[in-house]
Amino acid sequence: MNHPRRIEHEAVYPHARERVWRALVDPAELAAWLMPTDFAPDVGHEFSLQTGDDHIGTIRGEVLEIDEPHLLRCRWSGVFGDTEVTFELFPEGGGTRLRVIHDGWTDPLPTEHAGFDDGWKQKLDEDLPRTLASAN
Repeated sequence: MNHPRRIEHEAVYPHARERVWRALVDPAELAAWLMPTDFAPDVGHEFSLQTGDDHIGTIRGEVLEIDEPHLLRCRWSGVFGDTEVTFELFPEGGGTRLRVIHDGWTDPLPTEHAGFDDGWKQKLDEDLPRTLASAN
């Protein structure tokens, strides 16, 4: 099925799922590769992400679902609307495949959509690998 508004990216890392999971749920590691946050891996926890972008500002989040170390689903809300971000982790050889799905975009598509699409690619291809390598 085609989901033209869904943002989806995957990357494979030479690290165990538990290591990649830690980078998704530890606030210090999230700050290193994603954004400064007061995230806690508890269903129902409300958190904020500090984008550093004057237009987007602070993203409000809520943890919706956790299945450690396989799945993390959160609501992200801001000037771009209410969306959901899902992280799925799969074993891949001796490492981990991470899939990020950013969905729930409204019609008409907000102008921020393209920036998030490009941003997820950079985060998964450049920023997260540096964080994973720096703290084994």
